[in-house]
Amino acid sequence: MKRRGHRNLRKRLTRQLRAQIAQHGIEPVLDRMFGPGSWRYDERERLWIVPDTQDKGPGRAYYCVNADGDWFKARLDGEHTQ
Repeated sequence: MKRRGHRNLRKRLTRQLRAQIAQHGIEPVLDRMFGPGSWRYDERERLWIVPDTQDKGPGRAYYCVNADGDWFKARLDGEHTQ
């Protein structure tokens, strides 16, 4: 049951994110969500990358957002972040 609840929450958040991006554009939305200038755009991957400052795990975690509002979270271990 926990997984289904998590999936439903993720779907709802993605719908809300897409609606905000459609109305305001992705960069102003990311500025409001994470703070002005906290993201960077990766042209090669065509993703906006935002560090997850709340993450306490090993290495570093990032939110990766597509122009259409799809997103995923990525983690780089310590040897890739130095």
